[in-house]
Amino acid sequence: MENQKMLLNANSFFEKETDEFKKEMEINNLLVDIACEFIKYRAENEMTQKDLAQKLNMTQAMVSKLESGDYNPTVKMLFEIAQKLSWNFKIELNSMARKYNYCYEGNQKLTQNKEYCYDMGLAS
Repeated sequence: MENQKMLLNANSFFEKETDEFKKEMEINNLLVDIACEFIKYRAENEMTQKDLAQKLNMTQAMVSKLESGDYNPTVKMLFEIAQKLSWNFKIELNSMARKYNYCYEGNQKLTQNKEYCYDMGLAS
């Protein structure tokens, strides 16, 4: 019972914080998740940061920044990394009117949600 009470107190911890602070926390959580994927990839492939940096054609310092969660990579950078590491890469944005879906799986080409293409007049 006391553990449940502690958990309730932990959940209410951020109730008094500003929306801006909460958004910043969400971004930080996302960056930590991305960082964990780099660390996991290196561990599974028995690579050093230098090894991974060479594979990604970047500096060891940049790999370190990505793994620390202190660096906010661009979509372009993440897409290029996904290609080099054969990772799946997906961006999905939903609104009331449309669903934007870009997906890259392994070494396949980037696909777009066809409904989105027609809506935007980009269908070929």
